[in-house]
Amino acid sequence: MVNHSGKNGTNNGTFPRDHELKKILFEYARRSLSLNTRLRYLEEDHQIKIGLTKLKELNKKFSVPSAHKFTEVEEATTVIANIIACDVFRGQGPGTVKIIASLRLNLTIPRDPLTCANLVGERDRRNNLGIFQEIHVDGHEKLGEKALRMGAGAIQRKPHGAACGFAQCTKATCGSCGFCTNSLFGGISMQVTFDGGSELGWLAAFQTTLREIFATELSPEEWKPVVAVQSSSNIPIESTWSYDRKFNGRSIREVLEEGHIHLIPGDVVHTYIGLDKFVDYFNNKRTRKQQNRILPSGVAPDVVFDMPGDYGLENLAIPVTQEAIDELRALIVDYKPPLPAFQIGKAMFSEVSARQNLL
Repeated sequence: MVNHSGKNGTNNGTFPRDHELKKILFEYARRSLSLNTRLRYLEEDHQIKIGLTKLKELNKKFSVPSAHKFTEVEEATTVIANIIACDVFRGQGPGTVKIIASLRLNLTIPRDPLTCANLVGERDRRNNLGIFQEIHVDGHEKLGEKALRMGAGAIQRKPHGAACGFAQCTKATCGSCGFCTNSLFGGISMQVTFDGGSELGWLAAFQTTLREIFATELSPEEWKPVVAVQSSSNIPIESTWSYDRKFNGRSIREVLEEGHIHLIPGDVVHTYIGLDKFVDYFNNKRTRKQQNRILPSGVAPDVVFDMPGDYGLENLAIPVTQEAIDELRALIVDYKPPLPAFQIGKAMFSEVSARQNLL
């Protein structure tokens, strides 16, 4: 007998309104998520349980862009040419250009199958128990006292190496930024790895203290709370600076040298707008599929971080209370609010600049 109600006896959840559902599906397309991953996000974030057939029907209904039905060849050619023109060092490959076009312009461009073949070199197989097992941090001051005091820093928090970037100039500011990360995720990692910079004193002390209070079952001899390594050994975070340079096309030093000749107020590099764009790109860039890799491959870091169980990983974050974070933050003797510490120039530079403006 025909079921005229259209119900199949399965609770598929409550669908949002069409304009809200369309926005959700377009965001998934912008992030270049696979269809199976989109189904997982719909189930996890919106309690909507459907299959591939229904998802394809919804994509067709709302005209969600797809690389398999791509027709905007002329527009894509112009977009690709503009992206390549901004890549000064010609270091962005087809995959990078594709994800930039998707994230910035909502333009889903297919890959040319003839350019997808890559030679796989030999390297050690990396392994990891899960997210928040280890966080890599790096902070340094560009060009020292010889130029503007432009600090930069990053925290690597995901198995694939996605970065949360921030600026820092003092150990107090770096410690405060570490607390901001802990507050954001409501916990700390099992281990923090850095290259022994003097600006990381507070960060190491607070990581050790919180580990001792909230993870008494972890032996510090077996699972060290902090590890200091040489800069050349802190590869997961050090390599992020190289990726950022390739993505944005130039470094802070090159901006300063250009400033000797041209006026460039509000450049994306030293206002850290470029770093925010890089983080969005890197977190949503699908890695190359590797059959023999232990860690997840062929998937974006954000997906692994949001659903680690789907990839054989665990969430190893150690929950901490906001009260403990606030109490430790108050112990920073020379603590300054983040905004003044993130200033582009030192006080001496600001005074000279003010005098010049009065002339």
